[in-house]
Amino acid sequence: MKKFAILLFVILVAAGVTFVLIRPHLAIKQYNTGLSLTDSAQFEQAIDKFSKAIWLNKKNANFYHARGIAYAHLTKTEEATADFDKAIELNPAVSDYFLNRGKLFRETKAIDKALQDINTAIELNDSSAAAYYQRGLIMAAQGKFDEAVADYNKSIELDGSNLEAFYSRGESRANLDDFMGAISDYDKMIENAEAPALAFKQRGIFKLKIQDYEGAEGDLEQALDLEKNDKEIFYQLGQAKYNLNKVDESISLYNQAIKLDQSYDLAYGARGGAYLKKNSFKQAINDFTKAISYNASYKRAYYGRGIAKALAKDYKGSIDDFTKVIELDKDFAQAYYNRAVSKAILGNHQEALSDYDVILKIDPKNAEAYYNRGISRMNTRDSEGACNDFRRAVELNYQPAEPMLKMYCRSQQ
Repeated sequence: MKKFAILLFVILVAAGVTFVLIRPHLAIKQYNTGLSLTDSAQFEQAIDKFSKAIWLNKKNANFYHARGIAYAHLTKTEEATADFDKAIELNPAVSDYFLNRGKLFRETKAIDKALQDINTAIELNDSSAAAYYQRGLIMAAQGKFDEAVADYNKSIELDGSNLEAFYSRGESRANLDDFMGAISDYDKMIENAEAPALAFKQRGIFKLKIQDYEGAEGDLEQALDLEKNDKEIFYQLGQAKYNLNKVDESISLYNQAIKLDQSYDLAYGARGGAYLKKNSFKQAINDFTKAISYNASYKRAYYGRGIAKALAKDYKGSIDDFTKVIELDKDFAQAYYNRAVSKAILGNHQEALSDYDVILKIDPKNAEAYYNRGISRMNTRDSEGACNDFRRAVELNYQPAEPMLKMYCRSQQ
């Protein structure tokens, strides 16, 4: 019996030694299985494998880092952060640990912490395209688009296969009004992938910005083929059609946008503009009014309605709308101009003069404003001032002012 007990003890010790010897191998096996499961988006199962690997070896930073990534995919932020913290504690010299914790901080809006981690990641590995890309996203989120573009440039230089970097750089370039650069980035993305509707839509919008209406039309039609439930695609395609003088087609597209969203103020405003172009003043006024009902600060809708009312000879109503535009934007020169015209038509030339004065401070080369101010001055018996205005209008090549100058200002020539 004693010999048996000794033998059993020896066997158990030998087994224990064997387990200790093979433990690292078992941990790596669990870890590798976890990586495969992560690649196939089976994150819960991956976490189980990484946890077993950690139980077998609590000193391997890679195990914690890998489990942190899996937790992050499941939006388990606290668990992911704890694992990244542990990985960094065990080995603070690995760039990717800081990179992925920084990415998690960025996604959870902890921007200062995110930037600190990403900067550290770059210090540890200045060839990390992913780190520059993440820092670009942080800069863009802070409105620092120049710095964002610089980081995206570096990321693309290091890894030109990351199409998301082209997409993000395009967005930042657009925010800097570099629409040609933005289009170039979207070209790259569309050329190298089965592009989503969003890519065509955004490129189409950028083309609208540079007045390439035919190019915008083509992109937005492509976007519409891929996605038929996006109200903005219908709206933006309507804008392209409108600027190509395909007004009826634009109205049909605005109708579709409104069908998708009954409170889409921009679509009502745009359709109002299309009806205005067709001289359908009543329909235009109705649409502008509808737009304003959904957005009381929609200055373009007030302005469009003011124009429609003026053309429909409701000059008092137009003055009210132009006044509202000016309340919303005191530098909206055309609102002052058209309010002055409506006031002058109603015989309120003295009030009109005040508006013309404002216009000419904002836009001192507005020849038509000089001409119309001249007429209002003539109607308030300020012949000298009127002639000065007609003369300035002629200097600015406004031809209708020439007969007025010859007719009323001979004694001053």
